[in-house]
Amino acid sequence: MSRNLDLKGPAFVGLKVRDVEASARFYESVLGLRRDPEVFPRGIAFLTYPIPFGLIQAPPDTNWEALPRPIDTPAIWFKVADSQVAHDALVAAGVTILRPPTDGRFGRQFTFLDPDGYALTIYDRDAPAEGWPQAGH
Repeated sequence: MSRNLDLKGPAFVGLKVRDVEASARFYESVLGLRRDPEVFPRGIAFLTYPIPFGLIQAPPDTNWEALPRPIDTPAIWFKVADSQVAHDALVAAGVTILRPPTDGRFGRQFTFLDPDGYALTIYDRDAPAEGWPQAGH
């Protein structure tokens, strides 16, 4: 059955949040994302590429205190030109850094917390560096 599907991959990523406007202010003012001008009934989208990213108002009965912290699923990574510069800017803005910058398969990468407790990773390279260890080596 699956060979008949023409599945391409994620076309939108959205996080359920406590307060859409408060979270949107963080993503706009701290991370620098641009808001999509289209109005959505329960959320806000950003003009991210290649995959649109958005915030969706969680139902009022969501028990945020029962969720494990940090919220690390789904794993969401944002690419930047220079992750060390992004790290330093987030530290200056008072954002909690969960994992400091390290060199890895995806370049310099680090993980931080957003206002709702989501663990998000920033990285700066799509392909392994020359000489990076390959799987099984």
